[in-house]
Amino acid sequence: MEYAKGSPDDLLIRISVHNRGPEAAELHVLPTLWFRNQWSWRNDSDRPTLRDVSPVPSGGVVEAVEPELGKHFLHVEGDAPLLFTENETNTRRIFGVENRSPYVKDSINDYVVHGRKEPVNPEKRGTKVAADFQRSVPAGASRVIRPRLNRAEPSSSAEGNGDPSGPFDSRFDEVFQSRRDPMSFMREGGTSAFRIRRRSRTAVCSAATQTNADPSGFR
Repeated sequence: MEYAKGSPDDLLIRISVHNRGPEAAELHVLPTLWFRNQWSWRNDSDRPTLRDVSPVPSGGVVEAVEPELGKHFLHVEGDAPLLFTENETNTRRIFGVENRSPYVKDSINDYVVHGRKEPVNPEKRGTKVAADFQRSVPAGASRVIRPRLNRAEPSSSAEGNGDPSGPFDSRFDEVFQSRRDPMSFMREGGTSAFRIRRRSRTAVCSAATQTNADPSGFR
């Protein structure tokens, strides 16, 4: 995974998946955004929320709202299904105690690995979400997944793939290229990155992959 900042509140992410093996591989790549679970221990009424606000079928958008961080949007390129659940421990599996919610943090694993549809929230909201990119990667080849986290409100005209004003226009790759040039990065205010990292402790974005040859779980 590579990260680059277009501005203090604009985080560009590039996930490169390489097949080093001799045969083609069918993969699930799951860029995942979740909120750290603090509400279970603090009895905090201001619980953060994630919900699907995709304006068009060809580009997914998740609205992330947190009392201190405010409102952000996770844009995902393409038509990957958005899988929502809660960042809650599966107490039934671990302790034998009934879960407070039918949607728990390992629900996405059950959906992808075991083919169970009911563990993810059909209302497309929660505190944890993954975009399920299914990709066939030939031997020796690679595929790129591009999420983007920022404060830009989604619009039906800008979210479509290939739209020059969308979040994945030509400037996306230009930002990554400019960040590889230290002088260019400093001219554009690169020193602001530390402040954003400190503010972003409450929300986390990562990715997992799962192959058909490894049904036991994510790698």
